[in-house]
Amino acid sequence: MASEKKHTCQTFVLLISNDYEMYKSVVLIGGLFLSLNLYVQNSTKTINKMNTEQVRKKTENEIKSFVYAWYSRFDKGTNMKELKPFLPDNTVEFVYPTTTLNSVDELVKYAEETFSYIKESTHMINEISVYKIDENNYEIICPHTYHALQANGNIVQMNFIGRMRLATNLKTKLDPSGDLKKVVAYKVALQGTPKMSTKENIRSTKKGDFSFTDAKAFVHNWFANIDAGDADELMRLTSDHALNVNILGNMIKDKAGLKSFLIAQKESQNYSIHSPSNISVSKSDKGFKVTFVLNFEGEIKEMGKMTLSNITNWTLIEEDGQLKLSEYTLEIL
Repeated sequence: MASEKKHTCQTFVLLISNDYEMYKSVVLIGGLFLSLNLYVQNSTKTINKMNTEQVRKKTENEIKSFVYAWYSRFDKGTNMKELKPFLPDNTVEFVYPTTTLNSVDELVKYAEETFSYIKESTHMINEISVYKIDENNYEIICPHTYHALQANGNIVQMNFIGRMRLATNLKTKLDPSGDLKKVVAYKVALQGTPKMSTKENIRSTKKGDFSFTDAKAFVHNWFANIDAGDADELMRLTSDHALNVNILGNMIKDKAGLKSFLIAQKESQNYSIHSPSNISVSKSDKGFKVTFVLNFEGEIKEMGKMTLSNITNWTLIEEDGQLKLSEYTLEIL
């Protein structure tokens, strides 16, 4: 591992030998590096600000991953036993076009009736917006298209705008530590009138046990862990088989090499935050092809503060009952 670290550090030094190579090296950092170090300057105020920004972006990515996964649960045929740990103990405010629910018991009854009527569905979500209300509460806006096969055989398409209120650090009977995010309020507004749809619309986003929504949740989960500096969790999200990683000429063939690369390069930055957006997913023979724009903001040692973007391309595969990263390339934007 020592020789690998030496080699990657030498590669980094070579990369910054001129302006263009410097630019490439920073994009590389923005696409892949772990943020394991605190931002260090003489000013305590600056240190606190940068740490706060890093925590803010990590939390935002975690929330977006949670919301994508929340909708995906319904498309997998979830039940209220699976959902209740993500709800408060008693009081909620769930507003649907035809009813308003103010307690968890009411929600459970309504949801179970709905689950029995929907035989198959998919949620198509383009983007999720997150707004912080206070230290422990967030509002999420999520426009989406919903295709559903109903018990009577009808297949309908409905366009919604969802507004979700999430609470963090909320301790409940099912989550006494308060680690899980809780959906305390939800409102969905129907846009236009329902239309007829097809099974192809429902199934076009799915491959095996996963969907485009799962892939988008994966992207935000990955970068939440990047900014948290959690190498072990990133490895859990990475395939155990051969990798095809090409980050501006840095070729990585397996999980051990990826982890060594991440650890070796962490010294190159003082802090970083990552913002994936415009996530596009399609199916391939291997799994899901995922393309997105990644904005990187941070400070690189001996190079200063940087704000850069790149286009990232992944292949996610189903392995051991979960999605895992198999291929990774990026392109300078």
